[in-house]
Amino acid sequence: MEEQILGDYQLIKQIGSGALGNVFLAEHRFIKKLFVLKVLPPELSQDRGFIERFEEEIAKLAQLDHPHLVKMHNVSFSEGYHFLVNDCIVDSFGETSNLAQYMSGRKERLQEEELLRILNQVAETLDYVHKAGIVHCALKLNNILIGKKKSEVDIFISDSGLAKMISPGKVVLRSFETVAHALNALPSEGYGEGRYIPTPCNPEKQSKLAQSFLQTFGFLAPEQKRFEHVGVQADTYAFGVLTYYLITGNFPEGIFEKPSEVAAEYQHDWDSVVLQCLNFDPNRRPTQLAKLLDKKRNEVAMKQGSEFIQPPLRPIDNKLVQKEETSLKPLIQRTCEVAQLETPLLVTATAARCFVDVKDQPKVSPSEQEGNYAQQLNTMLNRDPVITQYQPEKKETKTIEPLQTEMVVIRGGQFTRGSNGGNRDEMPVHKIHIESFAIDIHPITNEQFVRFLEFTGGEKDQNYNDLIRLKDSRISRSGGKLSIEPGYSKHPVVGVTWYGAIGYAKWAGKRLPYESEWEIASRGGLEHFLYPSGDQIGKNQANFFSSDTTPVMSYAPNGYGLFDMAGNVYEWCQDWYGYNYYETSSAEPHNPKGPPQGVYRVLRGGCWKSLEEDMRCSHRQRNNPGTVNSTYGFRCAANTI
Repeated sequence: MEEQILGDYQLIKQIGSGALGNVFLAEHRFIKKLFVLKVLPPELSQDRGFIERFEEEIAKLAQLDHPHLVKMHNVSFSEGYHFLVNDCIVDSFGETSNLAQYMSGRKERLQEEELLRILNQVAETLDYVHKAGIVHCALKLNNILIGKKKSEVDIFISDSGLAKMISPGKVVLRSFETVAHALNALPSEGYGEGRYIPTPCNPEKQSKLAQSFLQTFGFLAPEQKRFEHVGVQADTYAFGVLTYYLITGNFPEGIFEKPSEVAAEYQHDWDSVVLQCLNFDPNRRPTQLAKLLDKKRNEVAMKQGSEFIQPPLRPIDNKLVQKEETSLKPLIQRTCEVAQLETPLLVTATAARCFVDVKDQPKVSPSEQEGNYAQQLNTMLNRDPVITQYQPEKKETKTIEPLQTEMVVIRGGQFTRGSNGGNRDEMPVHKIHIESFAIDIHPITNEQFVRFLEFTGGEKDQNYNDLIRLKDSRISRSGGKLSIEPGYSKHPVVGVTWYGAIGYAKWAGKRLPYESEWEIASRGGLEHFLYPSGDQIGKNQANFFSSDTTPVMSYAPNGYGLFDMAGNVYEWCQDWYGYNYYETSSAEPHNPKGPPQGVYRVLRGGCWKSLEEDMRCSHRQRNNPGTVNSTYGFRCAANTI
């Protein structure tokens, strides 16, 4: 996307589209802070009545302040466009992500604890918004953003109250138009009537658009689809749809399966939650969602006996005991006759159906029987309850340690980076100052990365991003066990995403090198070298323009003692990629760490497929952080302090 300026903001990329217009990630040009801009469509921006209502409502929405609510700031106008300025919410990897993306990356159902955590955050936020007299009206997966918390899902709800500013009919119409436009299905003008364009649709694209439309339409309450007045009950209906989707992965349509039929392992009564929220009559839907979830939690706690209350002990009433004895004697006598016992059974009032083996008991007189009976009954009723404490089974945890790589420390100072004879994104040549750092002497190998996969137990991280795609690597999994192709243990690992690289680095107690550190390290202490090997590079000095990777350390090291800084595999760096970032870096030369946000992550060093040109120390490459390629690997770095 070409760089664009909108008022005080520089647009970085489009991250969404909806009934209220397109959504962009943007950076404030002066304070250098990230925001999300919702740019209103032209028909709304030109509607003076709507803009007046919009600005008035935003003034109310801007006063809302909740830990799980995206903060709205103001409405701005520039170049004929009105746009809403919101806080930028990013996940633990610095990416803008929502609940739809989070769920699409999962291969298994949410654990009930995680499901409760997500729904609690949504319920508490909606209750807060409703208490302020505002109805969200557009709750859906795309409007629930994922925050930075790493140990659990931290959500933020966006677009509260915005959809109510335009009629429900326009929301539905806009959704239809968005899908039709994307599928090239809008009629073209000709001969006074519309004619549909017979362009075939991409099935994959068609499926994604269908999901997007269903998400918008599926969360609307019946009264919204009938274009009637809506209240907080419309949000309750959307909450029911959200609950059902998070459990089953589907939207509730027609005669749908109950959650208990799909997720029998769940303990809470989700059937009741969903059916109450999806009631066709708005007046019969619950309006306090947090209390609804608390009630279900308490029901489970009572079933599990977690709130045990010991009943009070009362003194024995001898008259009552005698009455119970009289009523039990016929039963005792008949039981003894059937069992052909010589000695009557001793049966208490609270255990009339419990039988004991009394064959070896001595014969006693009737008066002694009466005394023994009363004594045993008294003991039974006054003894303390015995509660056995649950002791979970202790399982041995398997500790897997990383195979550490030898590192070289590069002392900090002033260095030169960039090139005046390379690509435009390498210019200009400029001085930078970086702190001391350590860097691995070679890229991470297959045998090292396999241990990381054994530690994680799979090929996905906690946010369900791919760490590696095994079919593009030299690692395979069969019967749950990982193996490396014969002869490739010492080769650099390939097929690794940026998420896999940074995940391994954190596990090993390190980090990825910044682009500035990587370039300085590649030059080996000689700033004006074109290649790590000098002003020229040959096939005997690096693995490039070949047919496969080679074992690490197969070629001579550079001046710092680092191997494979050119060729073999492209190496992921920590930074976001910025086409003009070297111009910024020349103005801010102290410890440059790349742009604050972007679309791509940086790759450096060329690979086994590359031409000689790509081996240059200043050559820059980039790709999406989730991209998998058989030429992508990495090495780790670390701070020295």
